[in-house]
Amino acid sequence: MTDPHFEVFTLGETMVRFTPKGFTRLEESAELELRVGGSESNVAVALARLGMRAAWGSKLPRNPLGALTARRIHSFGVDVSHVKWVDDARMGLYFIEPGPAPRSSLVLYDRSRSAASTMTPDDFDWSVLDRSRHLHLTGITPALSPTALETVTRAVSEARARKKTVSFDVNYRARLWPAELARETLLPLLRGVDLLICTAADCLQLFGLSGTPEQFSEGMARLTGSPRIALTLGADGAILRESESFHRVAGFPVQPVDRVGAGDAFDAGLLWGFLNGDTPRGLEVGMAMAAIKHTIPGDEFISSMAEVEALLHTGHRDIQR
Repeated sequence: MTDPHFEVFTLGETMVRFTPKGFTRLEESAELELRVGGSESNVAVALARLGMRAAWGSKLPRNPLGALTARRIHSFGVDVSHVKWVDDARMGLYFIEPGPAPRSSLVLYDRSRSAASTMTPDDFDWSVLDRSRHLHLTGITPALSPTALETVTRAVSEARARKKTVSFDVNYRARLWPAELARETLLPLLRGVDLLICTAADCLQLFGLSGTPEQFSEGMARLTGSPRIALTLGADGAILRESESFHRVAGFPVQPVDRVGAGDAFDAGLLWGFLNGDTPRGLEVGMAMAAIKHTIPGDEFISSMAEVEALLHTGHRDIQR
């Protein structure tokens, strides 16, 4: 059997991001820096930076903002040929006001009725999964609309029919839907996924679990039947439950420049390990990638495996001369 063309196919909404320069407040900013970002495309970009073949699908307006988004993602080597282009539609936007401690960062969304929120199962040619090893999804997309939920449900079904592996990051967004609805909607999608990713906070808020990280992981395994549970613990690192064994890695000390996208970088590292047959190693790589991403402005992981391996080897980065 020949190798699939793509190692990972993912789909979801990517938005145009606006950020004041420096640490200016949004309400007084005269200039806004423009970038793009979305959880699933962030994962695809990070995987491409690790040398993996990734494809991203979505629904974009046929206008300059849609073109900007697709061009930016494609510039990292991600295939964007499975994007559905539509006329007379709008691009989802978000505004982020970075806040150094003790001030919190502020995020404002303007994504209602965006092109991506109107995606339907018929917008995609699911034969892309015949040419992919793996499908990666998040809990953000099902929250966008009923048809987006139908699309994610169909994606899982199509991947299963083709005997492809599936990963799913719960990635709960309280601004999109209440916890009770998210739990009720996501549980059927999570059952039996090959790799489940969740934060400790989401285990508590969505699924009512309590106890140690190991108990959180056991609880998620009972709820979903997933053979691999990766639980992120913030500054305390992450833990992986695989084959009833636990692997835990510590976090790295960071001086955050931009926290957005760190979880997506972690997902990409974890997926890299999973697809290479060594998920515990992927846990280490993912944690290093998340630490590096904290130091990079924007949503994307603009780094390399060489930099990740150097961090894992030394625990810090010296000046490169």
